[in-house]
Amino acid sequence: MLSNNITMNMKYLIIIGFACIGFVGSLKSQEYIPMAVEGPHWILRYDDQYTPPLVDGLWEYYASGDTCIDNDCYKKVYRRELVTSYDPPPFMPDDPYELFGFIRDDSVDRKVYAILIDDYGECFSGGEFLLFDFSVEIGDTVTSCLIPTFIDFVVTSITQENYLGFETRVYDYNDDDLEYYEGMGSYYGLFEEMFAPFKSGNSRYIYHTYLYYYCRESPCNLIVDLPEYTDEEIPAKIYPNPFTTSTTIEYELTEPSHVQLTIYNAIGEVVYQVEDRRIPQGKHSFTWTADRLPEGLYYAVLRSEEGVEVVKMIKQ
Repeated sequence: MLSNNITMNMKYLIIIGFACIGFVGSLKSQEYIPMAVEGPHWILRYDDQYTPPLVDGLWEYYASGDTCIDNDCYKKVYRRELVTSYDPPPFMPDDPYELFGFIRDDSVDRKVYAILIDDYGECFSGGEFLLFDFSVEIGDTVTSCLIPTFIDFVVTSITQENYLGFETRVYDYNDDDLEYYEGMGSYYGLFEEMFAPFKSGNSRYIYHTYLYYYCRESPCNLIVDLPEYTDEEIPAKIYPNPFTTSTTIEYELTEPSHVQLTIYNAIGEVVYQVEDRRIPQGKHSFTWTADRLPEGLYYAVLRSEEGVEVVKMIKQ
C-alpha cells in the first residue's frame, strides 16, 4: 500500500511539473510586450532611512519621439524632477524635461537595449547596452548593468500579473523586490540599480528607490498638465523672486522671433497669457502684476523660435 501511494504521489508531481512547464511555455509564446512605445510615464520614489519622511525624492521618466542611431531606431527618454509630495498624484514638475537616453525593443529576441547621455549607476554612456532580457527561462541567470555583480539573479518564476494597473509578465528572483516586468521596467525603476542596501542585522533599508506609479499613455493623470519642454532654452530671469505683488521677467533673443508668455498656477491652470507676437532681437522685459492672485508657486513658460524657458516663481 505504501509503495502504491509513493508511486501515485510521484505521478502527481510529474504531472504538476509538466503542467508548470507548459504554463510558463505558454506565457513565453504570448506576444511580446514592447517597452519603447510613445507616451509612457514612470514615476519613481526615493526614501532615505535617515530622514523621517517616507518620500525624500520624486522623479519622472517620459518616452516620446524617435531617433535613429547606427541603423537602429530608438525612443527618446526624458527625465525631470518632481516636487516632493506625500500626497497621491497628480504631481507637480520641479524642473523641465532633459533628454536622459534612448531605448529600443528587439521584439524577436525579446530584449530591451538602451543608450545613456551620461553614466548612471553601473550603466555607462558611450554605447548601447542590454537593459532588460525577457527571453530568459526559469533557471536562467539574468545579466544586466542594473543588477549588482554580487547578486546571482537566477529566474525562479515567470507569471502573468497586473502591476500598477498594467498587465505584464513578471520575472522573479525568489524575492518580492527583485523582479522586473515586461514592457515596464523593474521594481526599482527604469534605469535604476536593482538593489536596496540594508543595515547589517537590521531589516530596515538604508535607502530605497522604486517604481511608484506607471502610466502607459499620454495624457497621463499622474502629472499636472504643464506643457512639454524642449532641450533648447531661452536665457531668462525673474526679479524679484519671491515677490509680493509684481515681478519682472527679463529675456534675450539672439534674433527676431515670435514669443509667447504663459503663466501657470501650481495645479497647471493658465492664470495669465501674452499672445504670440513678433519681437525684435535683443534684451526685453515684461512686468507681471499678480496682486489679485493667491500666494503660492507659479510657472512662467516663455516660448520662442529659439526654444522654451520655464522659471518657477513664488508669490508671498
